[in-house]
Amino acid sequence: MSLLKQFKRIITCCVLAAAIILQSGCAALNFRYEYDKGVRAYKEKNYEEAIISFNNALNYKPDSYSALCLLGASYGYKNDRKMAEKTFQDAIRLFPNLWNAYVFLADLKRSQHDYDLAIEYYETAVTLESMGGKEKLYYRNLLKQIKDEQAAYMMNDPVMKQQSIEKFKNEIVNSYTGEKATKDQTINQTGEVILNLDKKQWVKALEHKDEKSKVIEYGLKGEDVKNFKWTQLVTIQYFILSDNFKTTLDEYYRNHIGAIDAIAKNSGKTFNKKIIYQKQNEILYEWQFDNSKETEIARIVYTPKGIYHIHFAKKGAFTNQEKVKYIDMLKTAALR
Repeated sequence: MSLLKQFKRIITCCVLAAAIILQSGCAALNFRYEYDKGVRAYKEKNYEEAIISFNNALNYKPDSYSALCLLGASYGYKNDRKMAEKTFQDAIRLFPNLWNAYVFLADLKRSQHDYDLAIEYYETAVTLESMGGKEKLYYRNLLKQIKDEQAAYMMNDPVMKQQSIEKFKNEIVNSYTGEKATKDQTINQTGEVILNLDKKQWVKALEHKDEKSKVIEYGLKGEDVKNFKWTQLVTIQYFILSDNFKTTLDEYYRNHIGAIDAIAKNSGKTFNKKIIYQKQNEILYEWQFDNSKETEIARIVYTPKGIYHIHFAKKGAFTNQEKVKYIDMLKTAALR
C-alpha cells in the first residue's frame, strides 16, 4: 500500500473516531443539562417541568438510576401514581440491589394506605447491602411506626372499621356455633382464583377438577410443562374441606413444607424456608431447594370451606424484582 493511501486511511479513521467521541460527548452533555434542569425544577416543586426534563435526560442515558428515581418521585407528587409506580419498578428492574427505589415505592404504597405492600418494600430495602447502617436503623424504626399507623387507619377508616367489627363479631359467634356461623359466608365459594398474569407471557398448560380439588398450571409460552420441562411455573390449587379431609392452616403448611424438607434431607441437599408474613387465615412464604437451584414463593389461604394454595416456582433464584412482583400478585389475587 502506498504512503498516500495509508495516510488517507489514517485520516478517515481519525475523523470517524472524532465523530464518535463528539457524539458521545454531546449525549453526556445533553444528559447533564436536562438532568440538572430537572433537579432544579424538582427542588422548586415544579414537578411538571421536572417530569419533562428527566424524561429528556433518560433519552440520552436510559439507565440513569437517579433520573429514574427522581422522575418517579415527580410523577408521585403530580398524583400520577400509575406512572410513578411504573418508573420505580423500572429502576428496580435495572438496579435490583440499590435500595432507594424500593423506599420510594414503599412511600407511594404507604400514601395509598396499602400498608402490607409498603411494609414489604421497606423490608426488602433494609435487607440490601447498598443501604447504610444509619438508613437501616431509621427504616427499622419507621416500620414499627407504620404498623401502628396501619392499625390506627383501619380503625378510623369507616369501611375498614366496619370490616374489623364484622370480623370480630364473626369470631365471637364462631366461638359458640363453630363452622355453622360461617356457612352462609362460604356457600358460594367456588375455589376460583383471579391472578393478574400477563397472557402474552403465560399460557394455561394443565387443568384438573374433581369433587375434592382443583388444579391449574400456567407455564411460559413455548415451554413443555406437561413433561416437566419448564423454567417458571404458576400452580393454583384448591382443596375442599369435608368430613374426610379436615386440617388447619398451620397443619397444612407444615405438611406441605415437611414433605419438601424430607426430600431435601434424603437427597442430602439444602432446603431453606421463610414465612414472609402470616395472618389468622393465611401464610405467604418462600423456600429455596439445593442452593436455590429451585425456588418458590407461595400463598396459602384457609377458609372453613376450602384451602387456596398459589405457587410461583422457578428453576434458579428469584431476582429482587421478581420477588416484589410475585408477592404483589399473590397478595392481590382475587379468591372466589
